[in-house]
Amino acid sequence: MNSRPCPICGNTHFEAGQTTYSVDLGFTLVVIRNVPARICTQCGEESIAPATARQLEEITEEARRKNHQVEVVAF
Repeated sequence: MNSRPCPICGNTHFEAGQTTYSVDLGFTLVVIRNVPARICTQCGEESIAPATARQLEEITEEARRKNHQVEVVAF
């Protein structure tokens, strides 16, 4: 993963973990659970890799096409 320091506290130590990503598209709410992330060991700030972000965009776009009010998926 990325070796940049935490943008919140400047800490450089992270642990692998998971987070939940959600986005409100106005007509639908998309919630994606179990997203791989790096977690700052000092403040708990979560960040995701660029490749993971691209996958989240694809999942979100698929949910938009389905036109459901709420879409909850596991990564």
